[in-house]
Amino acid sequence: MQEQILVVDDDRQLTSFLERLLGKHGFLATAVGSAAQMRAALARHRFDLIVLDIGLPDSDGMELTRELRREHRIPIVMLTARDEVFDRIVGLELGADDYVTKPFEPRELLARIKAVLRRTSAGDQDDGFALPARRHLSFGGLTLDLYARALTCDKDESAIPLTEREFLLLRVLAEHSGQALSREHILTLVYGNSTMITDRAIDTQMSRLRRKLAEYTEPDQTIIRTVHGEGYVLAAYVTAA
Repeated sequence: MQEQILVVDDDRQLTSFLERLLGKHGFLATAVGSAAQMRAALARHRFDLIVLDIGLPDSDGMELTRELRREHRIPIVMLTARDEVFDRIVGLELGADDYVTKPFEPRELLARIKAVLRRTSAGDQDDGFALPARRHLSFGGLTLDLYARALTCDKDESAIPLTEREFLLLRVLAEHSGQALSREHILTLVYGNSTMITDRAIDTQMSRLRRKLAEYTEPDQTIIRTVHGEGYVLAAYVTAA
């Protein structure tokens, strides 16, 4: 069965080209020019991947990515003329699976689309992880719900807000508790082979995650520790249920 791709961009010349390009390489492509049209298309059809432009006439692509992640598990490849590192990091943190800047080499875009589809088809069409045999990972007074993709504090059952990437980072650390993971290993587990994320970006995301966890744990408790020369480790005993 042909994989279906939804292209969301208000540049009709570009979307026509992408429809032809993707069709030539075995995909079934549908193009729309606005966020409203995208929502209507998603309500009617099931898509395997979305190519999403950040600069749409009726919505900001970053906010649209956040909206999509709340309601869908469809992989997202951002396509945009904005080439700032900050924009790339924010887009990926909000839940995009890859980020390609305009002007782009068609073969590179195709390669990235295929890579994202390979990663997501290996698991639950979201982050490449297979559906876990157990639902909850508990550690340090916190519980990570792998099905609901949520983190709660055991003391008062309050929800701890996490971005999509923060959830994935914490999941990777919890599933390898007691094991120091190098930045390269974390990059592979969370982002696949994306070249848009650097070691420095991993450090920044870890710092943000640590600050969030610190608000819900004991003052002298450090859940995520840095192992000099090796990487990061979840320094807490993990139980699965």
